[in-house]
Amino acid sequence: MNPIDYDRVNALYVLALQCEAAEVTDIQKRAIEQLKEYSLQGNPAADAALKRLKHLPDIHPHLRVVLAV
Repeated sequence: MNPIDYDRVNALYVLALQCEAAEVTDIQKRAIEQLKEYSLQGNPAADAALKRLKHLPDIHPHLRVVLAV
């Protein structure tokens, strides 16, 4: 895998995790959607990042919905 792709996936993962506000931000939703796109394209790092996000016990319930769709 291209190192740039890996860096991009890591950046999206960090954006999805940010919790500066009590509400889910559009940035978090878009980061998860982008990770899903990369995963569908066969990117193993994106797939792993999505799996980590899905299994986090304290992830916001609205982000769980985004992950599930």
